[in-house]
Amino acid sequence: MPNKTHPGNARRSFLQTSANAGLLGAALALLSRTPAVQAAPQPAAPDAGQPPPGGYHETDHIRKYYAKARQF
Repeated sequence: MPNKTHPGNARRSFLQTSANAGLLGAALALLSRTPAVQAAPQPAAPDAGQPPPGGYHETDHIRKYYAKARQF
């Protein structure tokens, strides 16, 4: 016979409710997803002959910063 006054019952009920709420939230998230939208093609850049610079490149303001940093 289940003991209704046992303190573990309330905790067990809370954990079951929490697990069910998590599963319900995950199911709703999966079901409410909208189909992916295709992005519009980007127009070509005016300087399409050269690839865009990638990674680190030293510009004039960076050179000035390095010069000031060397003073200290």
